[in-house]
Amino acid sequence: MHLGSLHPRSAAPVALCLALTLVAACSSDGTTTDAGAPASGTGTAQLIVVAEDSIPEGLQSGTDPENLKDGWSITYDRFLVTIGGVVAARSDNGASTSAPDVFVLDLRNAPTTGYVLAEWKGLSAARYDKFSFSLPNAKPGAKLLAPTKQTDLDFMTKEGFSVYFEGAASKGAEKLTFKWGFRAGTSFADCATTEGQAGFAVPSGGTVQVKPTIHGDHWFFTNVTQGAELTERRAEWIKTCDKDNNKDVTLDELKACDLAAAMPQKPNGPYDLTGVKDQDGDPKLSVYDYVASQARTLGDFQGDGECPTRTPSP
Repeated sequence: MHLGSLHPRSAAPVALCLALTLVAACSSDGTTTDAGAPASGTGTAQLIVVAEDSIPEGLQSGTDPENLKDGWSITYDRFLVTIGGVVAARSDNGASTSAPDVFVLDLRNAPTTGYVLAEWKGLSAARYDKFSFSLPNAKPGAKLLAPTKQTDLDFMTKEGFSVYFEGAASKGAEKLTFKWGFRAGTSFADCATTEGQAGFAVPSGGTVQVKPTIHGDHWFFTNVTQGAELTERRAEWIKTCDKDNNKDVTLDELKACDLAAAMPQKPNGPYDLTGVKDQDGDPKLSVYDYVASQARTLGDFQGDGECPTRTPSP
């Protein structure tokens, strides 16, 4: 998907240099350097958070692989995530660098070039094959970057959400709205490109753009993916769960909505519910469990690359 180009941005503040390992050092402008790297063999990495197209553009009904297959379309009016705790490392010599700060970001109105979280200067011209980041539950101390608003930061911090979104599902003249937030803090590690290249390579004398990419369509998948996104996208379950028929689907309705009934499994239905885990303490799986499980899979890399190692993040 097209994720835009990048224009130069200033480096992140000195606070980003906290918690760096001994193999990295902070430069005077708050970026990081690979200590001991020869000056002739260094480069820069820009850390940029981008939104997949489905967040600002929504999802359309159709026959293309990324369209919804059951006649529905989706639009988002608001989409907030908490992101941070970025670490890049080399497995060959143990060198590493990090950007530990946590941010709340408005992805619905994100800059077309993405949010620049940090600029790592003076890195060795080598491959940093271990890359990870987190979508933690928001806590006091999180920061924001424009155009994210203070009200967005305050809201996410108060609720402790890792992700929050609101929008509408439409099919012909029918329209259903939703406002859903999740405390689904997750760390994503072993990130690689779609071609299987682990992490990123720093060019000598140049700059590489490193892009954690947040997707906005995973709750419409017909399975919980761990690797490549081999799946259809469907949204009929939103209507199925609107039990009071008031055209606004709440999280309580998702919790009361039986998963097996709303998402029939193969061979009689399109869904594979393997990987759905209880999220609310009720042993009977619900659609809420499905959507919250998918909220733990949103972190991708360089567009559609995967970060297959996922662990809970507080």
